[in-house]
Amino acid sequence: MLGLKKSNCIAWVEIPQTEYSDHVIEAKIRMDSLGAYVSTGIIFRIIDQDSYYLALVSSKGYFRLDVVKDSVPKTLIAWTEISEFDGININFNIITYGTYLIFIVNGKWAGETNDDSINSGRLGFVLASYATGDEEQETENNEYETENKKRYTCITYLDYISIDTRVKAIEDSFKKWTNDSNINADSRLRLAETFAVMGKYSKALDQIRKAWNRRDEAIGSVSVSYTQVRTKRELLLAARMSFALGQYQEAEEYIDSILEQWSDSAEGFIAHAEKLKVLNELNKFEELKEFVLKHPDTLDKDIDYYTITARMFWELKEYENSAEAWEKAFRMTSEEADANAGIYAANAANALESAGKKKEALALFLEAGKVFLKQDNKSELEAINPRLSLLGKKNWEARAFTGKWAFSIEDYNHCAAEFAAAEKLRCALKPRPKADPAIYYLWGLIFYLKGKNKTAISLLKKAVKLAPDYDLFRDKLEEIMKIG
Repeated sequence: MLGLKKSNCIAWVEIPQTEYSDHVIEAKIRMDSLGAYVSTGIIFRIIDQDSYYLALVSSKGYFRLDVVKDSVPKTLIAWTEISEFDGININFNIITYGTYLIFIVNGKWAGETNDDSINSGRLGFVLASYATGDEEQETENNEYETENKKRYTCITYLDYISIDTRVKAIEDSFKKWTNDSNINADSRLRLAETFAVMGKYSKALDQIRKAWNRRDEAIGSVSVSYTQVRTKRELLLAARMSFALGQYQEAEEYIDSILEQWSDSAEGFIAHAEKLKVLNELNKFEELKEFVLKHPDTLDKDIDYYTITARMFWELKEYENSAEAWEKAFRMTSEEADANAGIYAANAANALESAGKKKEALALFLEAGKVFLKQDNKSELEAINPRLSLLGKKNWEARAFTGKWAFSIEDYNHCAAEFAAAEKLRCALKPRPKADPAIYYLWGLIFYLKGKNKTAISLLKKAVKLAPDYDLFRDKLEEIMKIG
């Protein structure tokens, strides 16, 4: 018996001295959660308290596997639902065969993985508690167990354990539980969903394909002629995993199967968006345009939609349409939250310039530049600066922006020249646009750095006059005035 007196902790007992490498473990465990959220299981290949494998079954009916190596934990299989669990009795089998790890819970295959972190070690029995129960559980246990429940928040009993290290026995168990005929397809699909959530796309796709093979074998054994059974949920998961792995042709096949059979379903709605992404990656722009025009009301008009269609129109040399899509993506973003916001604006500007709309292109280049300045994205600023210089030679805002960029890279002479040109262009306009206080502030700093404090004070006074509530401008002015 192993009991815990508090929640949010883990404890185990070890079989001392004996170390095991490859083995088949069979354990019969009874869990008494006492209404709490707990898990119990086997800890194996223990080197010390900082290195081991941990296989657990929770009171909620889920299984997981972790490895800890030199105090660094790594989840190999996250919580995965198991079948036929009554919340108490656990028949746990663990097969270790080299780097292969296979787990069977209550006679049903629960999961498998491959890991070489630890080759051998001791065994133990483990109990973990995550949260205490709110209600007392009525049971018919004996007096000994009833007394234990008064002392602990949760209890687990190891009624039986055997460790078989015979090579033949290990090989036979390995062959049995790697043979698809002994593994339920649903179990593999549950594991596939877990791997997908964990970002292990290749492992998820492998489990899906094995599940399909198992199902095909089962149907083929009772029917001479049969149609492959693939549910829309499975096909969508397989499509997403294939896409994540760059297997776009396979992803397209899975998506097309959904659209052919369940176009109007919830999965079908998602499949339309996935089809958009796949055609984009396959550079099938003519087909993509046809698909977009065919399903105007089905496709969700989100940022992905606009960035994909923007690229599509660009590749088809429909620059005005490309610019419109890029700008819509830009307007949908938050400059602070989305690092791509400025890139969308710059792409729209490039498309407008290619369409011959230079005035509109300049306006969007300026918007992109302002975003890049806020993000301190010097590489993108450098990339758009030649376009701003060319298109905005006679535009005071463009010259002012170029000056700010020059200041950010400490090219002060260039900065001062651009500010001077911007001021001249602004003053020539009727009606005259309102001045930008930041220009006077930065311009004043340049003169201050050159030791020309009188000119610096004059410019900083203009900045303070335009923005009297901005402490940075006022404090800098007072600082320079004290110096003289």
